[in-house]
Amino acid sequence: MLPETLSALAAWGAASVAAVVAGIQFFIGQKQAAAALTAANAALMNAKNAGRHGIARFRQEWIDKVVDALCEHHSILMTTANGEGRSAGDERRLAALATKIELLLNPDEPDTAALLKAMEDIWRSPDEKSRASNDQKMVVIARRLLKSEWVRLKDELGS
Repeated sequence: MLPETLSALAAWGAASVAAVVAGIQFFIGQKQAAAALTAANAALMNAKNAGRHGIARFRQEWIDKVVDALCEHHSILMTTANGEGRSAGDERRLAALATKIELLLNPDEPDTAALLKAMEDIWRSPDEKSRASNDQKMVVIARRLLKSEWVRLKDELGS
């Protein structure tokens, strides 16, 4: 065999091996890129879920604060007669709780305005009968408001 033919066959063989190696490297690179993309998407999803759960946790804590303030405010109002039997401490606590509730809730939402009015109506009720009537209105409004916040919380979690 001629040396040129032998050189040509060797070059052809080297080129063939190089092409096969390049093809294998391309295939492996493609698989690694796909795996990296999958890992990046999983990390992004985890970050979004962590953020969503963090927001939901803060919203749940906020709901708990609203419930606690409403309960304490309501218990003072319903266990003491208007102007009678309420200590100066009770009056201060009622004012502080009412302010806290106002600050925690969105004044632009109709249920918030209705709740604050119902709380004021209980506070200003002249007798036990009107206080009981206003109490029922306040409880219905508070339940509706808290239910809407609970639904919003569940929607944020994608439940």
